[in-house]
Amino acid sequence: RDVLESRISFDMDQKMVEYSEVVEKQLRSHKEGIHLTKLNLDAKSKKIAKLNESINKTEMKKCIFNIDRHDVTLDMHSRQTATKKVCSSPMTHVAFLKTHKTASSTIMSIMQRFGYFRNLTFVMPLKKIDQYRFNYIGAPGETISYENIIPKREEDDYDLLCNHVVYDEGAFQNTFPSDTFLFTIIREPLKQLISTVNYYGYTQQGYFAKILNQSLTHPMSDYLKSPWKFEPSNPHYSVTNNKMSIDLGLPVSQIRNGSFIKSYFERLNTKFELVLLQEYFDESLILFKRYTCWSFRDIIYISKNIWPLHQNLNLSADDIDNHRKWNVADYALYETFYKIFWTKVLKEQEFFDEVYHFRRILQKVNIHCSNNKQSKSLTIFDSKWSPGFILTPEDCIFLKINEKQFITVIHKRMMSRAYPNGNNPFEQTTTEDDLAHLFQ
Repeated sequence: RDVLESRISFDMDQKMVEYSEVVEKQLRSHKEGIHLTKLNLDAKSKKIAKLNESINKTEMKKCIFNIDRHDVTLDMHSRQTATKKVCSSPMTHVAFLKTHKTASSTIMSIMQRFGYFRNLTFVMPLKKIDQYRFNYIGAPGETISYENIIPKREEDDYDLLCNHVVYDEGAFQNTFPSDTFLFTIIREPLKQLISTVNYYGYTQQGYFAKILNQSLTHPMSDYLKSPWKFEPSNPHYSVTNNKMSIDLGLPVSQIRNGSFIKSYFERLNTKFELVLLQEYFDESLILFKRYTCWSFRDIIYISKNIWPLHQNLNLSADDIDNHRKWNVADYALYETFYKIFWTKVLKEQEFFDEVYHFRRILQKVNIHCSNNKQSKSLTIFDSKWSPGFILTPEDCIFLKINEKQFITVIHKRMMSRAYPNGNNPFEQTTTEDDLAHLFQ
């Protein structure tokens, strides 16, 4: 046992060193950016000192990479106990709070497949399929209510949620069964900004047209100096003003209130079973799998809604500092749940071995499904972490169909259940059979 514990401790040390090196690489990159500026040596030194101070304030290394902490113990008993979850079959009451530009569409596609093939009841927006923002529940800033979701049958529970909506504790408690597993995903705020600009900026949607059409060499730099000049008057229409925190229900009126933000995120931590990290997507899915007793078959994926990075933001150290000040809530959100995420991971047994095995499965699945005329099946064998399964050509199709196409099909199914006599208040322009052409 002593030898085994030493080996586990050594392996975990190595893994934490790897992740620490990623953080250090990001820090060095920011420093190199400062060195490339035309500032004098004294000014550069001050900026680097300020950057170091900012990084140190998060105390990430102290809180995450110190594996001797009492709450992240690695003894065999605690690791084995932590891995033994209370569920013995897959949880079917699962609510995913979908955030913006955080790989949430890929998570949504996993949820859609899981619920569709088990014939579960989805919370879906009570809207026409072809109307603007039909994949959002309610209007911007609204949460779930019985007035803006498709009614369920009296004998059913609402099982799954994966559409965009703003979180509200009371509304979610009133909608879902008490055993519902609530989770979400977040992203490092600067990376989230870059993804957001590349997605919305390319299409010149809304206020992004105003930002990017300025006659400036670096429009995002100018935006970050005074973002309030460009932002929509209603923050719920913004995708650059602490969007993740607002998605998670942080009141707009408290968006820069540090003490309120801290207490609000502490409250969220008691309600959300997991907050996943986009930068560690596969690790996040394995943690989710362990908590929900889902299988590898349930969580395999092909990435969705990825936009090519064609906008070079050319952000300086000052720009990054301005972004941190403007998105103070999102940075606090990420730093808070980053620590919590790794604390949970370090309590798991053979976690990184399972991640590695999962990535090998994903590689096989992605290669197999890359053939659009796939006519053969792929066998994934049993492992210590999950039963094996057969991946059929039809499975490949469902792995690849886009988010809105799947929403449309599920929406029709939920409408048919709610209004079996065809007296639904929204004229439908599609049917569940619209998937049939995919298999021809």
